Amino acid sequence: MTEACIDLSAEHLSRRLSPFLSATLKRPLRLDGWRRFAAGFSWITIGFQATPQEGGDPLELILRIGDPQGLLAPYRAEPEYRAMEALQSLAALPVPHVFGFSDDPGVIGAPFLISGRVEGDTPMPWKGEAEARGEAQNASLGDDFADGLAALHAVDWTQTGLHRLWGDVDRGTVAHEQIDFWWRHAGFADEASQAPPQMHHAMRWLRRHAPAAPRVTIVHGDYRVGNFLQVDGRITAVLDWELVHPGDPHEDLAWAALRVFSGGTGRVGGIMEREAFFERYAQQAGFMPDADVLRYYEVLGLFKSASMLLGAAQRVESGRGRDVRMASMGFQVTSTLLELNRLMTEAA
Repeated sequence: MTEACIDLSAEHLSRRLSPFLSATLKRPLRLDGWRRFAAGFSWITIGFQATPQEGGDPLELILRIGDPQGLLAPYRAEPEYRAMEALQSLAALPVPHVFGFSDDPGVIGAPFLISGRVEGDTPMPWKGEAEARGEAQNASLGDDFADGLAALHAVDWTQTGLHRLWGDVDRGTVAHEQIDFWWRHAGFADEASQAPPQMHHAMRWLRRHAPAAPRVTIVHGDYRVGNFLQVDGRITAVLDWELVHPGDPHEDLAWAALRVFSGGTGRVGGIMEREAFFERYAQQAGFMPDADVLRYYEVLGLFKSASMLLGAAQRVESGRGRDVRMASMGFQVTSTLLELNRLMTEAA
């Protein structure tokens, strides 16, 4: 399936989604105001309105479609939906309200998720916005960022709909499962594939040093500055849950603090000093992260990043992707592998 098979016209989406959403919300709805957002390499994001036919204010909604040619394809909407569903009432970690999902391609041609629209802008550490916001707003964003992650890791996911998806998880194998996932994503599971020697070295190093998780938590998988909305220095919604999975809480902490996301500031996401981030998290979570395990997951984070970059380039080369931005990601492979080697050397 290619993106050309997904009809993104307003007529098609209205015709196919109107009965789906009307049945989900148990009232007839009229859908209009369709507007596609350009951001993102992964899911297709479209805003629209759902207005009750019997009258009333329209709902401002977001449709996310799992693009078969996207960076992380193939997609499933249910894990993202179940995770956000489990977090709806979590004050410290605001997420958009979710209204429905489907992994049946027969509805609109691909998996999709429907959520409420949340106001806010997306801060990026590499655009100089940290300086423009000032220290007071960076401090409040940093506190929200650390507190939200602590709140996420405190959720007992075994009492939510995620347990049906994930079942019983062995805390001794969660690191290995991530190694295998990203090795496959980069296309290296095929014996005929040509993985760079550095990736083979990193994969063996990661397997040899894989720690058991202190406990298994919900792991966002891409928790970083750039994946939340903010207004006046307060987080209004944490987004992009497509990589959610059960795992070690150190994984989210290490990913958020990777130097590649610091925008050259040395701070976590350009907003918060590293030690302050870990200390704030520890205060809220009642759990002090282990420095050695954090270093391990920094290595795994760079391995994951390299797998994304290599996978993106491979998709374009094979004709499974046409986004020129994914083609350009191949230029970042060398610097990422060098950083991966540096982190392994430091961890040793």
